[in-house]
Amino acid sequence: MKRPQLAQSACPIDRSLYEIGDSWTFMILRDAMHGVKRFTDFRRHIGIASNVLSVRLQNLVDKGIFEVQESALGNSHEYVLTEKGRDFHAVLSALRQWGQKYLFDDGDEMTRVVERATGKPPAEMVLTSQGGQPLTLEDITVVPITVNRHAET
Repeated sequence: MKRPQLAQSACPIDRSLYEIGDSWTFMILRDAMHGVKRFTDFRRHIGIASNVLSVRLQNLVDKGIFEVQESALGNSHEYVLTEKGRDFHAVLSALRQWGQKYLFDDGDEMTRVVERATGKPPAEMVLTSQGGQPLTLEDITVVPITVNRHAET
């Protein structure tokens, strides 16, 4: 069950978990990043019950992560990622990278993302300083700020 207090937290991780929050939604977004757009295709790929999928998709539409568009054939509709939804790609990529590193043993089968043009995997994602230097947990701290989207960064 979602914890409403997360929606008002000063922590961006709390708010993100409230917004996305469950494994079904992560799998829907993963498949959407790989081109799935139709209800029946999500259901088939993920193995999710129709009622659960309906609720998750509507939630993603309500939160501006998907928009609904008429299909090219005109006989149904499709769920298309918005800019907000497409920006979630980095989150899924970081999660994929962590899973690849820690959750597979020799001989396990695993999917891998590769660059279309080269067939090579992307470079490892690393948190870096403004100057491009890698940062560790010991190099960072969390401080409160007031959000001002109009200020220059």
